[in-house]
Amino acid sequence: MDTNWTIGKLINWGTNYFAEKGIDSPRLNIETMLANILNCQRIDLYLHFDYVPIEMELAKLRDFVKRRAKHEPLQYIIGEVNFFGNNIKIDKRALIPRPETELLVQMVVELIKDKDKALKILEVGTGSGCIAISLAKQFPRSIITAIDISSEAISLATENAERNQIGNIEFKVADFFEYEPLKKFDIIVSNPPYV
Repeated sequence: MDTNWTIGKLINWGTNYFAEKGIDSPRLNIETMLANILNCQRIDLYLHFDYVPIEMELAKLRDFVKRRAKHEPLQYIIGEVNFFGNNIKIDKRALIPRPETELLVQMVVELIKDKDKALKILEVGTGSGCIAISLAKQFPRSIITAIDISSEAISLATENAERNQIGNIEFKVADFFEYEPLKKFDIIVSNPPYV
């Protein structure tokens, strides 16, 4: 990639390259990478089609493209996802939240009409913390207990709660099959992997 590469040329090149590598949604992938690197929205790419990224931006794009061509998940490359309106950091400490998991959060929101109600909610297998964070934000007077067997996942979930300025979650390293809570819960929610 040389300095004559505009955003428009990069999008076209990246779309073709990812298509050749068998990457699903090749245009979305290259646009998402560019938007992340340039710290803008995807729509902004089209407003600045003739912009020529600087060498540091091109170097980062080269790294992203190499990783994606090896079929590393885009979310791990970018390092974040939007989940239920929350910016969630993602890395290999936890699985990538599936889009359909947002439906689970929506079901709980629809089930509990009174957002001011103080509930005790347990999330089993919190991973990145995306469900617990979303529920904590929807029900600010509630206390969410989020458990996971992985201390690394709990570390990531804690970072995500801080990133989203959430303070009504208790994160605990615990195996669900051995967990003995000291209180009763109004709601228990879980979205285990591959179920």
